Amino acid sequence: MNKQTSKQSWVAGVLIISFGWFLLYATRTALSSALKDIGEYWSLSEGFLGFIASSFFFAYAVLQIPTGILADKFGARKMIMLGFAGQGAGLLLGVLSRSPYQFLLSRVLTGAGQAPYFAAQQAILFFMLPPERRARGIAITSVGAGLGSAAGFVLGKFLGNSALGWKMPFAVLAMLAAAFILVVLRGVPEPPLGGGGEPEIAAEAGDVTQARATEQRGQTGIAGILSQIGPRWKFLAFMAGCHFTTMYALNLILTWLPYYLEAVMGFEGELAAVIPVVMPLIMAPAAVVWGGAADKRQNKDLVLWICLPIAGVAVALLPVMGSAALFVLALAVYGMTGKLAFDPVLTAKVSENAPPSAHSSFLAAYNLAASLAMVIAPSATGLIAEKFGSFNISFYMAGGFHFLALLCLVLAERSVVKAERQQTDI
Repeated sequence: MNKQTSKQSWVAGVLIISFGWFLLYATRTALSSALKDIGEYWSLSEGFLGFIASSFFFAYAVLQIPTGILADKFGARKMIMLGFAGQGAGLLLGVLSRSPYQFLLSRVLTGAGQAPYFAAQQAILFFMLPPERRARGIAITSVGAGLGSAAGFVLGKFLGNSALGWKMPFAVLAMLAAAFILVVLRGVPEPPLGGGGEPEIAAEAGDVTQARATEQRGQTGIAGILSQIGPRWKFLAFMAGCHFTTMYALNLILTWLPYYLEAVMGFEGELAAVIPVVMPLIMAPAAVVWGGAADKRQNKDLVLWICLPIAGVAVALLPVMGSAALFVLALAVYGMTGKLAFDPVLTAKVSENAPPSAHSSFLAAYNLAASLAMVIAPSATGLIAEKFGSFNISFYMAGGFHFLALLCLVLAERSVVKAERQQTDI
């Protein structure tokens, strides 16, 4: 944390970043609620609807590392503002689209606009927040993601009854994206370039580490990034695996749950939009609770070991719940222990192991794994449903992925120990 950053300013910054996540997730789940209406509007198959959902995340994934590098080079706040300008333009194009292919292009542009946000806002949070408040601070920003998910489900269905039909939510979100750019400009600090926000790290690292950091900063491009990551590349790879496997389940639910409830379980449109709201509304306070517990006990792994298996079982049980009440119960359990609930703890763990001089690039490489899950989950689920006539396989697979995430967590922790030994021996 920058010693010049007051508590009042970093709290305001966290709240602004949280609202950014609100807009990002509302933009994603508004599409989920509108999928059935879009399919009927243009007579589209489940496979093509899945492709529309995945096209957004394809652009998001491809641009993760490039936008992270640009954030390190030109500034995290600038990249956030540029990204929201792209998101607003994509949403506006969606409103004006007259064919499914034009709408597909609009989703690609919207996804490209969201690409810089994760790594850039993490760099800003790392700069603003004191170390003992990082997990809780990141958790507060996740509240925005949870509330945005809920709002998107509701907006996508209820604003769909307006004169613009299913396009109305995207028009509202485009205007909010434009307004958010001005809010960021006035209320969010720009971290110093090159990891200057954590000077105490360099002071504690020792002469050898300082010399190595100086040499690494002289390198550019991919070679420079890899040299800055150093022996922690295995940690990054395993944590990326954990990120992928858990994000897969979340995006399956966020993308397909309203459609699944309406088309498979036979719920009416409004009810199918309201039931999914249970999950993100519970995830929002759960994220703060888990983040606070991790900070208080200084044990992030314990939180993850509790959440991951419970969340995996809850997802796998969703298709076998025999009534609406049991389905909501399983969804609520996933809300308490699922991706958005424990993700602040997971991200804080990765952020603390990122090299200061390439912080955004390191986080962007980590988030690339989640982006790939966002690309694969919607289209894979649609294709599996078309081929086998059932969504159940996808839910079982997503639940099992949480246990793979536990394995990745164990391997990541072992790799950190080895990396620390290597640095000690040098």
